[in-house]
Amino acid sequence: MKLRWSETALAEIDNIFSFIFENNRSAAVAVVERIEGLAALLAEFPLVGHLTDETPVRVLPVVRYPFLIFYTIDDATNEIIVLHVRHTAQERP
Repeated sequence: MKLRWSETALAEIDNIFSFIFENNRSAAVAVVERIEGLAALLAEFPLVGHLTDETPVRVLPVVRYPFLIFYTIDDATNEIIVLHVRHTAQERP
């Protein structure tokens, strides 16, 4: 499957990077690389995340960091669509 990032998710990644970068540049890079790496795995293992209360949205925790990747599977286009990347303290979509 292909991986596609929504505009919202890309903006959230930029915000995460910018916020962390202010205090720790190397940590900002590490966090974003971890998020992107896990999202890339979704292309191979799309069912790894669990369903949320809002079907068909799934969520994958970013292990080691307090973030969640929200995504959906579009079988018609054979794509994984990353909808949001949120801090665990934020409200869910």
